[in-house]
Amino acid sequence: MEYVKAIFYERINDIESYFELVDQIEKAVGSGGASLNVDGSKYNIKPNQQKIMYSGIYLHLYNLIEATISLLIEAIETHASEEVGNNVSLLTDNMRALYIKSVTTAKGNLSDEKRLEKAIDLFEQVLNIKPVEIKLPLSGGGNWGFTEIKAFSKQIGVIFNFDQELKAKINKKFRDDKKPIRLIKEIRNKLAHGSLSFTECGQDHVASEFRELINIVKEFLEAVIEHYDTFINNKGYRIVDEPA
Repeated sequence: MEYVKAIFYERINDIESYFELVDQIEKAVGSGGASLNVDGSKYNIKPNQQKIMYSGIYLHLYNLIEATISLLIEAIETHASEEVGNNVSLLTDNMRALYIKSVTTAKGNLSDEKRLEKAIDLFEQVLNIKPVEIKLPLSGGGNWGFTEIKAFSKQIGVIFNFDQELKAKINKKFRDDKKPIRLIKEIRNKLAHGSLSFTECGQDHVASEFRELINIVKEFLEAVIEHYDTFINNKGYRIVDEPA
């Protein structure tokens, strides 16, 4: 888990560094214009460039969210694999169901041969003919909002129990009648799919809004990390006693 935390705070530092640049440019523009000295010539930062920079914060934040959740899932996969070895009967019902789903399920229609191949793969792992590889089927891929993170975590067995102050922050409408984590997810997808331009995205924003948004995301993910850390420390992925 220390590795997850190290990567998390490294990315937080990236966001803070980017935000500092955006914030200083906004202050410079407000004081009469932000300009750069390029080869002895003055270059003025244009309003649309400032908007594009605002948009980049949404991408940084979504990248942080998805990367953190992916790393947490990998941590559970690693610890569960080491703890149960090839004895999948030691997994909890939740974890066993996800494990089976990861082995047997694939995207798209499967031929009879492919279905048989996957069934044999599961059969061989369960009978210790080949090593068990515990993988959790991801459902994110650009869609990690609060609802998706909470639901997937619950499937694993990680139940969120945030304090009232944090609950209020993540459930309060932040912008465009959207809660903060959902807002980030939806804007990221619109930017990624081209339905929203970076200039349009950055309109009517100020740096202070992003300061608040960054703080909410950081606090939310810190709480998620702590819940996963507790789950791993308590070996929540395996049953308490080995079945007779």
